[in-house]
Amino acid sequence: MKSLWHIPCIILLLLAAAFFIYRKKNYYPYAARHLLTKREYRFYLLLREVADEYHYIVCPKIGVKDLLSVTDQKQYMKYFHKIAQKHVDFVICDKDLYVLFAIELDDSTHETKDAKKRDHLKDKAFAAAGIPLKRIREIDKKQIYKLFR
Repeated sequence: MKSLWHIPCIILLLLAAAFFIYRKKNYYPYAARHLLTKREYRFYLLLREVADEYHYIVCPKIGVKDLLSVTDQKQYMKYFHKIAQKHVDFVICDKDLYVLFAIELDDSTHETKDAKKRDHLKDKAFAAAGIPLKRIREIDKKQIYKLFR
C-alpha cells in the first residue's frame, strides 16, 4: 500500500501560495501621517493667529492645480503637467474662500539648483494668474504680519 503523506503537503503548499497571492493583491503599504511638518505646524499656529485678526482662513497644503487654471487650450496638457504635482504651503482666503495670497515657507532646501527652478516656475505661474505668492523663511510673528500688508 502506498503512503499518501505527500497529498496534505501539496494541499498545504497550494494554500500557502493562495494566501501569498491574496495578500499581495490586497497589500496597501500606507499609514496616516500629520499634514504638516513640525516646522510648518509651528508656522501655521502663528499664521492662524494673525489671520484670525483679519477674519481670514488659512488653508494648508493646497495643490497648485486647484488654484490655477491653464488658459492655453492647444497646449493644455503641457502646462497642466508643470503644475499638477506641485503645492503651496499655505493659502490665505477671505470668508467666502476667495484666494487672497499664497505662502511658501522656505528653508535651506530651496537653495539647490532644482529647487530654485521649481520656485521660479511657481513664482511666474502665480504672477501670471494674478495671485500673490509670498515667501518667508523665518517663523516670526513680526514677519508674518508683513505678509498681510
